[in-house]
Amino acid sequence: MNTQSFAAMKSQVQLGVACALCAAGLYGLVPNFVRGAFNNGIPPVEATLFRTTVITLAFALLATLQGERLRVPREALAVFSGQAAATLIVSVSYLASVQFIPVGLAVIIFFTFPVLIMLVSPLVEGRSPGMWRILIAILAFIGITVAIGPSFAGLDLRGVGLATLASLGGAAQFFTGRSISRYMRPAVFGSLVHLAIWPATLLVALYVGNGTLQLLPGNAGTVPGLYFLVGVAAVYVVAYMLQMLSLRYAPASTVAPFYNLEPILTTVFAGLLFDERLTINQYAGGGIVLAALVISSLLPSQEAGA
Repeated sequence: MNTQSFAAMKSQVQLGVACALCAAGLYGLVPNFVRGAFNNGIPPVEATLFRTTVITLAFALLATLQGERLRVPREALAVFSGQAAATLIVSVSYLASVQFIPVGLAVIIFFTFPVLIMLVSPLVEGRSPGMWRILIAILAFIGITVAIGPSFAGLDLRGVGLATLASLGGAAQFFTGRSISRYMRPAVFGSLVHLAIWPATLLVALYVGNGTLQLLPGNAGTVPGLYFLVGVAAVYVVAYMLQMLSLRYAPASTVAPFYNLEPILTTVFAGLLFDERLTINQYAGGGIVLAALVISSLLPSQEAGA
């Protein structure tokens, strides 16, 4: 490889890292904007509904411009259904959890899903997870235990349960996403997956709102709440596109560690926007979980599977 080719490759990798950093920062804003909308009269599940609507239309437009057909191949139906179910669980549970517990604690619990992926992936592939994976998983769950604390007094278990369910959904989303990408381009399945979950999201929103949507004119949603709502959708669409670009310009193993900044940035934004402060044990537990994430992302694949 000549010097010019090496420089071009290095430049692409740097662009991929830059996209990953921007995506992580934007993703960190999403739960905070959801909290902002909730504080101004719009329930989190309605933020999910609005975000789902916008991303469905945006990706459908992108797929059309790319000349793609918006259809699910027959051989992909099973994995598409799994991806849709996992996306619905993550979309509703994660964003709804911030209604009951601090944003920072929700993101600590949710971000155990990369460790779950690391632990489960060898089992899916039919091999032992290895001692390192098991130890890292134990470290992450120790962090969660520290963050939640020895006592559940004053802690809403609904929020903890929703964030935990979202973490499980996040792991399932990863495995089904890897499979579905063999049959469909990201813009196509991204649009169709969100279209598939749209009716369920609408029903949940109507159920929670006793048959009404607070984001509609004349209901509880305020103008600032609507601004936060638009922010949720806009940030999510742009962050997703940046994530796809980061994987286009650089290997997943290169950019993945930079997404570990997301939980830190989410907590920082929560402090700046809402003056939200976690307890000492929640900061300590979050640090332990983050350490587990960083170690798992830096561990060589051959060592991880040992």
